Order: sequence, then structure tokens, then C-alpha cells
Amino acid sequence: MSDAVLKALGKVIQEKANAKYKSKLEFAYACDIDEKSIRRILKGEQNFSLHVFLKISSALGVKMSDLLLEVNS
Repeated sequence: MSDAVLKALGKVIQEKANAKYKSKLEFAYACDIDEKSIRRILKGEQNFSLHVFLKISSALGVKMSDLLLEVNS
């Protein structure tokens, strides 16, 4: 993914995570991903696999496609 897309997707994920979870640690635990990786993803600094994307979308209770649509709008 391009840097711009990673940053935009990270921002969308962070907004949804902030609304649902009290902390990044709690969100990371819900995703079953280490907190350091979650922080990099939210900043748009880390490219991630579809498997990780599925874990994130599941923890947020949204479809992956809905997250991507928000990036494009």
C-alpha cells in the first residue's frame, strides 16, 4: 500500500478504535496483535497483511470493505 493509503486507513481505524476502546492496549488485546504493531498501524507507519486487517475489522465490529470505503471517501 502507498504511504498515503496507510496513513488514511490508520486514521479511520484509530477513530473507530477510540470510540470503542479505552486504550490502544485494550484495542491491541482485542485484535490479538501486540501494542507496538497497533501503534505503528494507527500512525500509518506499518504495512499489514489481510489477516491482520481481518483481526482489526473484527475487533471493531465492521467489515474490511467498510473501512476501505471510508478511506476512499
